Amino acid sequence: MERRYIKITEYCKQTNVEKNFISELNQEGIIQLKIRDDDDYLDEEFLADLEMFSRWHYDLGINLAGIDAMRHLLNRIEKLQEEIQSLKRLNQI
Repeated sequence: MERRYIKITEYCKQTNVEKNFISELNQEGIIQLKIRDDDDYLDEEFLADLEMFSRWHYDLGINLAGIDAMRHLLNRIEKLQEEIQSLKRLNQI
């Protein structure tokens, strides 16, 4: 399956998200951008994450450290939910 990438400058124009905010997310390792022909691109697979982080930042006023902490907690919750489901399946045997 071919990976699709979104050009960050176009995304910023369409959503009014500051390019600097996205660059800071990239620098902090919260998202990963690809650079091609001097332009930044985001893998389409991670678009939902970027939109969520943007809402947290612009709508709720959460800074980068807070976004990183919340992202970590959500990932941990997801792993715990998977573990619970696995244990439930084990108990049904």
